[in-house]
Amino acid sequence: MAARAHSVDPRAERVRSRIRDAALALAHERPVDQLTVRDVVDRAGVSRQAFYQHFTDRDDAVAAAFGTAFAAATVDIGGHAPARILRLFDFAAEHRAMYRNVVPSTVTQRVVSAFRAELLPACEELAAAAKPSVTTIAGVAPESVTRFLVGGFTEVLRSWMEDPDSTDLNGRARAALDTVAALLGVATPSKGSHHG
Repeated sequence: MAARAHSVDPRAERVRSRIRDAALALAHERPVDQLTVRDVVDRAGVSRQAFYQHFTDRDDAVAAAFGTAFAAATVDIGGHAPARILRLFDFAAEHRAMYRNVVPSTVTQRVVSAFRAELLPACEELAAAAKPSVTTIAGVAPESVTRFLVGGFTEVLRSWMEDPDSTDLNGRARAALDTVAALLGVATPSKGSHHG
């Protein structure tokens, strides 16, 4: 289900924010499938009625919390696509326990979709930079390149999450960016863009 329509009332936004913060904090503590709406409202200090005015269910609140967190992780980075991508991966690395609590849950796909949505603008930027060479050589539209990039970067995150011994997500993300640069014929984007 999609998130409920939101009013612009600052009080309503404060309640939504408290609920999202509570959902994110709880996702750090235990598997999402063990959480209930009661857990979220108790942590947020709001009523169930207030919760349901803003979210359809627990998964809606958790997905919204992740979407907001992903957006916040890159908000201060301007138009530098590799830096935005690396920041998203740094955020994931900093919150590995939380991801482990999400991955086997019913909300996994929605969290992955939020991650992909945050990757999309940066991947569009990379695809646009590669357009002259890719279009000339292969006749591939930038939209296809963008989808390929988003899928590839998402796979980097997934494979890292499934490897319990892996610790270097930033290294994996940098290697993926360097590979993309080589394949698309653009300047190596990850050099000197480490943020954390």
